[in-house]
Amino acid sequence: MTPRPAAPPPLAVVQSLVNTSELLEDRDDLTTPAGLVAWAAAEGLPCPARPTQADLTRVRRFREALRQLLGGAAGGVSTLNGELARTGTRPLLQAGPLVEFTGDDTTALDAAITRVLTAVLTAGLDGSLRRLKTCAAEDCRWAFYDRSPNVVSRWCETSVCGARHKMRAYRARRAATTG
Repeated sequence: MTPRPAAPPPLAVVQSLVNTSELLEDRDDLTTPAGLVAWAAAEGLPCPARPTQADLTRVRRFREALRQLLGGAAGGVSTLNGELARTGTRPLLQAGPLVEFTGDDTTALDAAITRVLTAVLTAGLDGSLRRLKTCAAEDCRWAFYDRSPNVVSRWCETSVCGARHKMRAYRARRAATTG
């Protein structure tokens, strides 16, 4: 699914990672080492030459924690904080009023996760993270960038997920009045 334009940098990499799993089509690009390598290469991120099953599990757990964060659930925060600690991601002050994030990058996967965490932290500081959301449809949860002025969009695509939700609500109301 490609419902809306991609999020702007640096959030595009976060959106890309979350959308490596598409619930409606039962597709997950991160179930094989080749899938992880392909995603990392497409995003210009470092990646182990031969990712292990543990690497795949770690990235999928990280992805789902991001999905929970973008959906407004606190469930993934402990996983994300664990990755911050594991990768050693921390702020560094630079000359001028700049802050940069860095990590220990002991492995290629640590470096990739640090880059994604850096995007989340930077966007959290500048307020743009609130615009990256997951679709409110439980069977979708696609990450999209909300460009609406009041940041009130709920659906990755109103004509698809929004329409399905509205039709279900209509049918439920109708069944309640005729039943």
